[in-house]
Amino acid sequence: MTPPELRDLLADALALWEIEARPRVAEGGVVLTSPDGAVLRVVAAAPGEHPVRWWLERPGQRRPCTSVLGLLRSLRNAVGAETGAVRRLTVARPDP
Repeated sequence: MTPPELRDLLADALALWEIEARPRVAEGGVVLTSPDGAVLRVVAAAPGEHPVRWWLERPGQRRPCTSVLGLLRSLRNAVGAETGAVRRLTVARPDP
């Protein structure tokens, strides 16, 4: 995933969580400021760091993320997004 693609994914997730933050491509990854003012940075892991795919960095902390789901969960926690009610999609046949 390229940094612009990652930025777009994170922007969509932040909008879904109703978090006011604008991720931007910078510093070798994607950077954003969380609602509490902390600067967060997501960077791709080096090839030798696998299974880690990305690092979520904030002041004094560097968290490994091995999947897109792990990255989004870590980001959601870092920005303090409400988890709220679980949203589920169901597939049903239309009424005849």
